[in-house]
Amino acid sequence: MLRHSLFLLGEFTRRDFKGRYAGSVMGFLWSFVQPLWSLALFTFLFSTIMKVSPGIGERTENFAIFLFCGLLPWMAVQEGIIRATTSITENATLVKKMSFPSGLLVWAVVLAALLHEAIALGLFMVVLGVTGQLSLSGLWILLIAVPLQIALTAGVGFLAAAINVFFRDTAQISSMLLQGWFYLTPIVYPLGLVPERFGKYLALNPLTALVTLYREALLGGTMPPVGTLIPLLITSALALVIGIVVFRRLKPVFADEI
Repeated sequence: MLRHSLFLLGEFTRRDFKGRYAGSVMGFLWSFVQPLWSLALFTFLFSTIMKVSPGIGERTENFAIFLFCGLLPWMAVQEGIIRATTSITENATLVKKMSFPSGLLVWAVVLAALLHEAIALGLFMVVLGVTGQLSLSGLWILLIAVPLQIALTAGVGFLAAAINVFFRDTAQISSMLLQGWFYLTPIVYPLGLVPERFGKYLALNPLTALVTLYREALLGGTMPPVGTLIPLLITSALALVIGIVVFRRLKPVFADEI
């Protein structure tokens, strides 16, 4: 049973990954072109034209590098949640088959988003190497960051997917909430530039810790204090447990609603 579920998960992840570029001329190559294009734009805009600095205390003086480190986990979280929200309603035929494990649809889109991130991460590391900023000493931190990221994304995704079956406006609401979440996360600005009275609240944002872990990992940093990771640890665990419990409770009536 487990082997069959893992096989199905692999197939659905592959289908979701390939489906994004179905019918396009370049196909899979877009997975490489898009992150390179984004990084080139960031570099030209922020480092060449605007000459923006990440601020004192950051591990790089290149704002484009600083920004992309934060965008890597954010893009995977955002894509995973948005795709997961509609994963059940978009696969009504499969879900109506009582023996089909519909939870695999959520896991598949989360893992597909992670696969896209992995490609962008690999290209980013090449760019860091070319610019002389590559350091492998902190990469082990990703072994902590990525599982927490998956748990957080999947947990919110399961909850949103279940709610969307009954309330189809969930996808639009999720997009709006994610937009606000983005600006409340120190991705395009360093946390050190935020006034203290606001910074203490932003520190409670689980994505603040996740972005920090990525920057430390990719720029040769060290493991942040455990205390700063507590919001991420607690939120990821609670999101995954609550999301799966709610999804399983509502799953028996999915077929009737879609």
